[in-house]
Amino acid sequence: MTGGVLAGTVIASLINGGKEPWEGLYDPGRLGSALRSAPALLKAQWDTGKQFVKDRPDTFGDGTNGPVESPRPGEGTVVRAGGKPCAVHRDERGGLQAVSAACNHLGCLVAFNNAERTWECPCHGSRFGIDGQILQGPALEPLEPQDPAEL
Repeated sequence: MTGGVLAGTVIASLINGGKEPWEGLYDPGRLGSALRSAPALLKAQWDTGKQFVKDRPDTFGDGTNGPVESPRPGEGTVVRAGGKPCAVHRDERGGLQAVSAACNHLGCLVAFNNAERTWECPCHGSRFGIDGQILQGPALEPLEPQDPAEL
């Protein structure tokens, strides 16, 4: 909303012959700033694409980072069970909790953040609790629960 009000103020001032300090920012011919930001944009898109492809088990790798026995209490890992990626967390008492590791936004595999004890999607930043509930979007659905006994 602020940008719209500021743009309206700049346009009105320019129509009336005034000078605005912000007119360069809203100039449609400001190609220079777009070109300067292009490398960072392309790198971000490349990184997202690499992560998306890496998470596909039928293309590159198996999309896992440890066996189900590997997480210590309070840690998590992604394992493959029955051909599906599962996000497994070991609680402080040694019990396992498992949810689908595929983010339901676009299908990238989540990774465990040990510092915050959350599952995070590296592609678009969705965050989930240990139980798979959404903490932050763009995902709109929680991660599907899995039976740890089947791992």
